[in-house]
Amino acid sequence: MRPLDPRDPFSTPPAPVYTGDEAYEVSPIPRPTPPRRPRTSLATFGLAVMSGLWVLALAASQATSPTVAVPFLERTIGTLGDVPALLQIHEQPIRIAASQRGTGPVAVPGFPVPGVTLPRAMAQTGTRDEWRTALLRESAAAAYERGPAVFSPGGDATRGGLLSTSRWVDIVMGVLSSGTHGTASLVAWAIGLATLALAALVLVAVDGVRRFVAIGLALIGGAILAGLVGLLGMLIAMLLSMGEAGVFVAEVGALIRTIAWAPVQDAIRMGIAGVAIAVPAAVIAARLARDDVAWDESTEEAPRA
Repeated sequence: MRPLDPRDPFSTPPAPVYTGDEAYEVSPIPRPTPPRRPRTSLATFGLAVMSGLWVLALAASQATSPTVAVPFLERTIGTLGDVPALLQIHEQPIRIAASQRGTGPVAVPGFPVPGVTLPRAMAQTGTRDEWRTALLRESAAAAYERGPAVFSPGGDATRGGLLSTSRWVDIVMGVLSSGTHGTASLVAWAIGLATLALAALVLVAVDGVRRFVAIGLALIGGAILAGLVGLLGMLIAMLLSMGEAGVFVAEVGALIRTIAWAPVQDAIRMGIAGVAIAVPAAVIAARLARDDVAWDESTEEAPRA
């Protein structure tokens, strides 16, 4: 009988082969090494960071939405222009101008946003409160679309020193704009998709029920990251409200407090979800590990019996 060649791909599994004269040991066929999986700790850490960033990006998108930004812009324009006093001073000229024939929309002298006017019918019969509401609503909508350039007739942003009020108005209104909201929404979507991809990677990289422990721990870590950033923002808002701060600074502090509270709330929810996932999975994993140890000990003691 011909001895088996270890290099023959059709050879049998490793076993001694007896031919009558000699015995040969067939060498095992080398198996391809499976590809290395990514480190589970690195994937879990990346998921934690990405989920925290997603919460912050989502909070930025919510803070720059019209439902949050426009009311703040109304209050800011009303505070900077002292609109109630302005309307009280110019009430009589406004009504006289509206009563003339051929008069169109009536402009309010000294109003901080050029181009914003009162309809003739409202200027004739409306109250000062109705004027104020209409002017601030139109001004805030224009500021949300155009940013700080709304204060300049030529469409250019106002200029001032680094610490001047006008420069801070430019910064705040540049942030609370439709363009910023669109960018923040795109970033939130991109980070959300990256978070889902990392979650899928963790599910593939980690074996058994431990994958759910990793997912839960990542959510808890992301919640801690987003919560700390939100608490820092609330601390800044508290510092702005201390002392003799101006009305505009107080409004900015209220805005920062509103923006910072959103990620804190989302972080609390995400942390609760992480605990709800990680704790039961960890209990099940510990129970399975104890069962494996007990099985190994029983199999080792069985031959001795």
